[in-house]
Amino acid sequence: MHDLSVMFIHTDEALLKLIGNRIREVRKENNLSLRDVAFKIGMETSNLSVIENGRSNPQILTYARIASALNVDLSTIFKIEFDFNSFGEQAPSYQARKHRK
Repeated sequence: MHDLSVMFIHTDEALLKLIGNRIREVRKENNLSLRDVAFKIGMETSNLSVIENGRSNPQILTYARIASALNVDLSTIFKIEFDFNSFGEQAPSYQARKHRK
């Protein structure tokens, strides 16, 4: 893992990108391709790529499946350091998808 000093994350997008980078880092440490991990969790490779690039806010169950495919604890994916006080300074910018009933 890179030396991640405490980062000042002010936006939803920045936090999602940081988490996505962490997933990519762990995947590469385990010598797994996007295709390998996507196959293990039944996801399209392109969808996993979107997560790694921080352009998606997946459900916690998706993160759990990714962690399982990487053979790590869920906490490993979220093992990032950021200034959570600065994160709350900005209004939320991520818009959740509307689910159909």
